[in-house]
Amino acid sequence: MKNKELVNYARELFKRGFTKEAARGILLSKGIPIQEIDQALNTASSSEKTISLTLMLGFAGFLVILLIPLMIFLAPEQPDLGTPDYDSTTQPEAEEPYQPPSQPQTYQCTINEECLFDETCIEGSCSKLFCTSCEEIINHECISLKCEDNNTCTKDYCTEGICSNDIITTCVSGDGCCPIDCNQTLDLDCIITNNTLDECTTDIECYDGDYLTTDICKAEENSTIKKCFNILPGCQNNDLVCGTNCTSLDDNDCDPICGNNIIEETELCDGDCPQTQLDCTDNDTCTIDTLLGSSQLCTSECSYTEITLCSSGDGCCPTNCLYINDTDCPPASTLLSTTPFTSVQRTTTGIADLYFYEDNTHSILLSNLFSISNGELSPDLGIYLATKAIVNTKEDLDAGNIYLGELIALSGSQEYQITAPITNIQDFNSIVIYHSSYNAVYSYTTLNYNQ
Repeated sequence: MKNKELVNYARELFKRGFTKEAARGILLSKGIPIQEIDQALNTASSSEKTISLTLMLGFAGFLVILLIPLMIFLAPEQPDLGTPDYDSTTQPEAEEPYQPPSQPQTYQCTINEECLFDETCIEGSCSKLFCTSCEEIINHECISLKCEDNNTCTKDYCTEGICSNDIITTCVSGDGCCPIDCNQTLDLDCIITNNTLDECTTDIECYDGDYLTTDICKAEENSTIKKCFNILPGCQNNDLVCGTNCTSLDDNDCDPICGNNIIEETELCDGDCPQTQLDCTDNDTCTIDTLLGSSQLCTSECSYTEITLCSSGDGCCPTNCLYINDTDCPPASTLLSTTPFTSVQRTTTGIADLYFYEDNTHSILLSNLFSISNGELSPDLGIYLATKAIVNTKEDLDAGNIYLGELIALSGSQEYQITAPITNIQDFNSIVIYHSSYNAVYSYTTLNYNQ
């Protein structure tokens, strides 16, 4: 596929509502190299904005052409100031007629997957499916809802997408049901021939009117006299009867029933089918959660597609993505200074590291060997970023500082984010631990930006 055709094809996929990820999957299925696909998708998505701007400018120009004659016609007549000196043979240049934008390319398809979910590809074009209210659109096809409950004394049908199983009350022969208040005169299905104590020669003589029973004429053990036996069949294949409490899994004469809490044949779920998109949420920001199929047909399932594109704002940082092309990824850091503490009022050990991140923020990390000899962790005990390199008194701290928060712990590794915007971090030259109630500097560390 040529580059121009590929861009037009990608642009048409966007117009029909396909996402960039879905369009990429369709193009990949055609064997097109991924580099050409990404280039075409980027061109197609950016060209939409250009086309829209061109159409707006063209329409504005057309309005101006229409308004100029109208303004001249409505303007008051001006006094004759004499005939201007010009060549009467000179004709004004004719304005070029407005040319409307070319018609969009007719959308073509080769497979159903290139069409919307409620369309099918027919003779190279996407045609909308028109299903009845008792059909669901599954994989670009109209699939009928199954309402069979395997009960011969109910009438099974669908109306406006809802299954109904009405009890048969009419006496009709041949439907396999003998309703209440019917008899063998009104309904041949009610004929009960009880020959269990009489002799018989054929199975037909043993018909009991019950569609679910197997009627057999046979002799009992150690006897030559045949008698009728009406046996309720179990779950067995190819006997044309769906036995009581049987399913299509253990009796192929039964139809699968959606709603019996048993996953049968083509069913993907039963009793635990996802109903809405919310049921498919996996709380993983790096997957696209999609509800497929129909819960009424027991074919609904959740699909989870891993996000591989670097895109800011979706909460996901895919593998191989960096902060520079996906702000959901952690920004890279640079160590600006690492220095030990100097004790003033309290003995303090450990190292303080100052980091700069590519999102223009800073943080201070105290090493796991950090420790300060204080009786308790007071809320008045805080950590500061100060402008002076040596801070022994409150006056030294007041010369310029930024409060970073309460001291998290008296020992161990801990981090402090510097959220205030800092134009030049090197204007600050120390990290200070200070007790506000006592107006006492407990310790400080002089930053060394040369290391």
